[in-house]
Amino acid sequence: MRVAIVCYYSPPQPAIASHRVLRMSRALLAAGHQVHWVTADTSRFDPGVLDSALGSLVPDEVRVHHLGGRALITKPVAANPWEKVLRTLAWHMPRHFAWPDSFISWARTLRRRLPGLLSRNSIEAVVLCCSPHNQILVLPGLRRALPDLQIFVDYRDLLSGNPWNPRSSSKQAARILTLERRVLASADALFVNTGAAREKFVEVVGAVGHLAVEVVRNAADYDLADQIEAMVEEPDLGPGVHLGFFGTLFPRRRLRPLLDAMASLPPADRDRVVLHVYCDALDSAAILEEDLAAVPVVRDRVERHGYLGYISALRAMQAMDALVLVNGPEADDAVFVPGKLYDYLMARRPVVFVGHPGDARQVVERTSGAGWCFGPTDIEGLRGCLERILSEHPARLSKSLEDGPERSFAPLLNRLA
Repeated sequence: MRVAIVCYYSPPQPAIASHRVLRMSRALLAAGHQVHWVTADTSRFDPGVLDSALGSLVPDEVRVHHLGGRALITKPVAANPWEKVLRTLAWHMPRHFAWPDSFISWARTLRRRLPGLLSRNSIEAVVLCCSPHNQILVLPGLRRALPDLQIFVDYRDLLSGNPWNPRSSSKQAARILTLERRVLASADALFVNTGAAREKFVEVVGAVGHLAVEVVRNAADYDLADQIEAMVEEPDLGPGVHLGFFGTLFPRRRLRPLLDAMASLPPADRDRVVLHVYCDALDSAAILEEDLAAVPVVRDRVERHGYLGYISALRAMQAMDALVLVNGPEADDAVFVPGKLYDYLMARRPVVFVGHPGDARQVVERTSGAGWCFGPTDIEGLRGCLERILSEHPARLSKSLEDGPERSFAPLLNRLA
């Protein structure tokens, strides 16, 4: 079948959403489908914000259709006074798709041009990957224009930006929920990334016509990992035990529990541990610095790095003794599975998980083992884990077939069979 994936983000953009687009595309191609991307025109981006290494991994068979340039949220500065006004609205209005947001031009372009593009290319099925969320506004017009088209909405596991977000006011939620139900009624199936997200959607949104709500998790693309491993040598990190965190830190997702555990080690053991933190130089760096100020004894055992290109990042993950995944401490945080978890699985190194029980913890328990998972206050347990890593080099993990593309993307692949 001819399948189009619609997402503002795609390689060489480094966002996690673009990684999902790449992995889903590889799974579709492996199943014998033709794949088209409808995405932003990266030729209109600043080269410094793109990951050329990630772009080099795009299969030659993928046909790319560019619609529009950079969204306001991805620009470093506004280009003119009108953009400045829109950016101000975008950052200060409630964060859901019915208000003017920083992807408003992308949603408008899709509503005008997507039906004709799909028709001209004889597309039989379309997957709208919801980054941004507001692009689902195209659904009613798409259904009217192409009644035989199979339409799938890939929500992933995002609560932020969705009208059923419990943080929205009741008046806002009721108004936007009505609109979202009407829009989603034009789709054939809606995919979320976790069981917790599906339960939340069913609880709050309820039945939407004949819309099926299914769990389509992200995937650990081990074939892609093997390809990258053959391309680039693994970096030499030097002596000692090396732990790696890759991603973004938030006020509710931070490394403080691990830093406290490191601080509780005897000095001789602590001096053998290096925590590598690959994160942005803005908010994440500030949060890390705040935690290091509270635990100064480990400051010289933490090395902060900037983001690496995807190929180099995966090779760095493979060089670590263990990888670190932190999630929020509250029950609502269980809905979210950090996208880096699936890169960690591809690296096949054990994962130290810190956070509230949920889908992410279940994946780590199944792959690394229950002894690698800890609550945000279990400093003693984390210390014991560090002592175990110090005493014996952890073995490389086996590939997890349950998290491979064929299993993870099965609901989509089965609908296209």
